[in-house]
Amino acid sequence: MVDGGHLENEEFLVKVPQFFHIANEKHITVRLSTKRLVVHDSVEGNAEFDTVNRPHYDVSQKSQNIRVDDNSKEVYQLLVRISYGSKAQKTKCSTVVNSDNLDKFWQDYSNAVKNGMSGLIKKKKKKSKTKSAKTHKK
Repeated sequence: MVDGGHLENEEFLVKVPQFFHIANEKHITVRLSTKRLVVHDSVEGNAEFDTVNRPHYDVSQKSQNIRVDDNSKEVYQLLVRISYGSKAQKTKCSTVVNSDNLDKFWQDYSNAVKNGMSGLIKKKKKKSKTKSAKTHKK
C-alpha cells in the first residue's frame, strides 16, 4: 500500500475487474471517481483552498473565464477511486497516479472498466407518439 491507504497502481488495476464481477453478481452499483489530489497542509495552508485571498484558484470563477492563467507550476497527482455497496457493507479502494504514469494507467484502467461493464443491458425506450396522434387528441 502507498501512503494514506492507497493501493499501488498495479494492485488497483487487479481489483477493478474483481469489483465489477462482484457487483454484477449482486446486481449493485459500482461507483468510479477521479479527482486531482491536493494534500491539505493544516499548518501553512494551501493556496488552492484560499479562494477569498486568491480568487484565481476559485473554480466557479474560472469556468466563466476563457483565458488560461499559469498561476501554478505544481504538478498534481490524480486520485482514482472505485467502490460498491452502501453504508456498512461498502467496499472501496483507491490509488494515486503520478502524471508521468497517467497515459499507461489510463489505458489499462479504461480497458478494465470496459470489460467490467459487459453485463450492461440497454434500456428499452417507449415509442414516442407521432405528430398525427398528438393532433387528434386536441
